[in-house]
Amino acid sequence: MPSVVPQTITELHPIELSPLPAQPLVSILVSNYNYGRFIADSIRSALDQTYSNFELIICDDGSTDDSVRIVEEYEPRDPRLRLIRKANGGQASGFNAAFAVSRGEIIALLDSDDIFLPHKVERIVAGFQANPDAGFGVHRIIRMSADLRRQGVWPMSDPLPSGWYGSDLLRNGGVLPYTPPTSGLSLRREVAERLFPLPLGEPLVSCPDQLLCRLAPLLTNVTREDEALSAYRLHGNNNYGPDRVTAESFKRQMVFSEALWGAQKRFLATIDRRLAEDLQPLSNNGYTAQITYLHARFSKDPDVRRHFDRFIASLTGPGARHVWFWKISIYMPLPVFDFCVNLLIRQSWLKQLVARLKRMS
Repeated sequence: MPSVVPQTITELHPIELSPLPAQPLVSILVSNYNYGRFIADSIRSALDQTYSNFELIICDDGSTDDSVRIVEEYEPRDPRLRLIRKANGGQASGFNAAFAVSRGEIIALLDSDDIFLPHKVERIVAGFQANPDAGFGVHRIIRMSADLRRQGVWPMSDPLPSGWYGSDLLRNGGVLPYTPPTSGLSLRREVAERLFPLPLGEPLVSCPDQLLCRLAPLLTNVTREDEALSAYRLHGNNNYGPDRVTAESFKRQMVFSEALWGAQKRFLATIDRRLAEDLQPLSNNGYTAQITYLHARFSKDPDVRRHFDRFIASLTGPGARHVWFWKISIYMPLPVFDFCVNLLIRQSWLKQLVARLKRMS
């Protein structure tokens, strides 16, 4: 009798979404901790939107600076702004508290050091209305210095995700590439209600945006807006965009990736235990293979050759880039490797210009 090849037992399918009203209420959620030097800019950018039917809910997560005083100065000026306060519990806990009192059909996240462009909310509403089967929205973001000097766009030139990814995520270890940070994310309420409250254990409590990017596409289609609609401020304390990549930054990514994969597995088990069993290991994903190799190379891991071979094996298909460089990278002296990798990964002004011209063509 021929052997039976095991197949995926249960397929994922997008959840059904209810029709949106003509002017849906949008809940802009902010989780703030000690960003008093930035939060006034964030508040003004939200209140100055071209779309008016929104509520701005700011949860102060136990700040010890002047954050609360600044928010309280704005609160009487606009009834759409609401401040709630609680003891410090991490960024995800602040978003949990804000979501718990929100009422909007659409949820938009805003970091308290970031800025919405004036037409941001109008565009995400239009995007969800044009794609009624999509419950998770993404768009590009402008990278800004602490004093708001433009430093490029993220993702720079890679295509943002769009469509249904649930089954692909099961096969590739759960990684959805080229998703933006917090202020580039929005959700339909039916999706958010399946995800909130977000888990509060370390390190997930400090990366709620990455968690949403791993969980929401397991439930719903993704809609994208290629234009940048928010500005992401880089000032040394961010999860994204370090000045240089190092062994420590890659180790941090590895720890986050493992925690996010575990959260996906637990979430899938709440839908169907068999789905959790079908989620393939992180090692199936080329991104994971890359950061594991980079960490091994930067940290002088004696087992680096094994990680290199696994990474090179993952560089297959038409989407693979810089294959020639990666194949010779194992032979480079570490200072040369460090220089080349940072040149390849970081966003220089020249790379940003080329990417911008490509998007315009």
